[in-house]
Amino acid sequence: MKRSALCLCVFILSVSTAVYAGKDKSTAKIKFGDVKPEDFSNKVYSIDSSANAVVLADIGSTEFEGNTKGDFSLIFKRHKRIHLINKNAFDLATIEVLLYIQNYSYEEKLEGLEAVTYNIENGQVVATKLDKESIFKDKYDKNHMIKKFTFPNLKEGSIIEYKYKIVSPYYENLQPWEFQSNIPHLWSEYTVTIPQLFDYVLDKQNYLPFEIDTVSTSRESYNILDPSTSASGSSRTLNIQSNTVTAKWAMKDVPALKEESYITSLDNYVQRVGFQLRRIKYSDTYTKDVMGNWYQACERMMKAEYFGEPLTHGNNWLDDDLEKATAGTTNNLEKAQKIYAYIRDNFTCKTNNGKYLSSTLKKVHQDKSGTVADLNLLLVAAFKTQGFEAFPAMLSTRANGKASESFPLFDKFNYTICRVKVDDSYYMLDASNPKLGFGKLPLKVYNGTARVIDPSYPILVDLSADSLVEKKLTTVFISADGNKKLQGSFASNLGYFASLKLRENGGIGNGDDYLKELKKQYNMEVELSNASADSIKVLEMPTALRYEMKFDFNDEDVVYFNPLFGEAQKDNPFKSAERYYPVEMPYCTDETYVFNMEIPEGYKVEELPKSARVKLNEDDGMFEYLIGAAGNRIQLRCRLQIKKALFEPEDYQTLRDFYAYVVSKEAEQIVFKKNDGNAKN
Repeated sequence: MKRSALCLCVFILSVSTAVYAGKDKSTAKIKFGDVKPEDFSNKVYSIDSSANAVVLADIGSTEFEGNTKGDFSLIFKRHKRIHLINKNAFDLATIEVLLYIQNYSYEEKLEGLEAVTYNIENGQVVATKLDKESIFKDKYDKNHMIKKFTFPNLKEGSIIEYKYKIVSPYYENLQPWEFQSNIPHLWSEYTVTIPQLFDYVLDKQNYLPFEIDTVSTSRESYNILDPSTSASGSSRTLNIQSNTVTAKWAMKDVPALKEESYITSLDNYVQRVGFQLRRIKYSDTYTKDVMGNWYQACERMMKAEYFGEPLTHGNNWLDDDLEKATAGTTNNLEKAQKIYAYIRDNFTCKTNNGKYLSSTLKKVHQDKSGTVADLNLLLVAAFKTQGFEAFPAMLSTRANGKASESFPLFDKFNYTICRVKVDDSYYMLDASNPKLGFGKLPLKVYNGTARVIDPSYPILVDLSADSLVEKKLTTVFISADGNKKLQGSFASNLGYFASLKLRENGGIGNGDDYLKELKKQYNMEVELSNASADSIKVLEMPTALRYEMKFDFNDEDVVYFNPLFGEAQKDNPFKSAERYYPVEMPYCTDETYVFNMEIPEGYKVEELPKSARVKLNEDDGMFEYLIGAAGNRIQLRCRLQIKKALFEPEDYQTLRDFYAYVVSKEAEQIVFKKNDGNAKN
């Protein structure tokens, strides 16, 4: 790739420094090779007593310099020191550096690599340097290679240290920085110095406070050699004076990033900064827009052969199949449903994700299989051939992390679905799952928003977890016969996603295996029978599970009985004492349990749980447990309602205490006792 030389001119400060405003503290001082015996003394660190390793320091910087190709290069430097406390951390001693290569004349280069292992022997620090012959080069893909090495002479308690420099001609890809990983960091620091002709969008993600968050401005001189393009063979050197912005961030005592319950992707919460090149200001009057806006980006995508361009063709080879699929339909909605069902039921999805075409639409149709994107773009084409307004929509799944809503950064997306207009209504569709109903989407795509790739109207569609409410209603009726036996019926109307899971697992089969597993949830001897599931094949509807039960009190004098059976919340999902990032539930919840029981002859209620109603914050949720006994009957209504899916870290303790109360309350039991005249002597 050959880029024209930058113009020699005076550049005006254009990047606002306000976004960098913050604390101003001195940086950490660490010198390569300056490892002392006392550095080995810690076997346990207060930041994490269970850590197998601790990053003592990780310091990086990026600056620009002129190159000999008439342009700028990025100079990225890194210096990292890690204490390997035990052998479980030895995998950290293998380092991989990914380098981008477009061709041999335009590639990233690794320079100045030094790596040393330090050990204590007889009270002295002994250094073992990495042999340069132990650095290996592997091809990663057609545009990347990996430089890889492993530290020598590893022992439990070793300290390893390395530094290197990457020279890159790709200033579009200014190095991001992560202050956090799966082991604790005592100090992590990053500094960037950017000439003002480059305008980057800053992606700053932090839930922990910065120890350093500062900015300064200066002025730098850059020498750029513009190689000859003339017959005379002469070249020229440009000296460019530019204002610069230097931003520095640092974090101290950063905890390890660990999996927690109710989180979409840890990638959303890594403490980090990243950059996207928005524009280059060659002069006061000439600016090159690199990123563009959503209208421009969607227009490019709809012209791309690997995405939208095939949708502009007639695609009349679909007509015969679609005519058969929609035969007999009497309205547009029914026709749209039939088109969707045709793609969903007759094509096999080969992947879990996908945003671009992997083949031609015609080949996908012939093979009757393809990626997520293949099938959903084929669905868009099918709708278009039948006169519907339809466009692709792109999103990032939960496991993939958040995608930008403000800037057209397509590398953040990993999933393409279909949006179709039927009469006056719009429907979001995914044809990759044979168990999904029309207008339904898999749970994994509810990760914020989806972007409709429509050049004239590239709107965002809400796909937040807050937009989902998973409702469940369970009713249990227990009656007693004259022989002190108890029999009852259980019916549970599931929410849509519980229903989808049941469908994906094949339903309940003949019911026997299902009941066998279900019986394990009961803490007493019970006979279960006649299991059934309604609406399993009606994919747009939730399912209803039903079965019958029989049990007795075995003539015991005292019986402890939990009226919620296996429906009780048994464990608090929030076990950690503290949490640094939000709780992301998959959806809002509204579960109701209704219980009606006839007390068997010869028994009375000795002890009944107390009714209770508690709120989660002001209006974020509610739990009620309403129970009463009258005559020979006991009635219970238990309801758990969570009205939002996202809880910030400051709400964690309240949420944890709320669920602890729910677990405790739902574990309470009714105590039955034989009437005095019936008790055993």
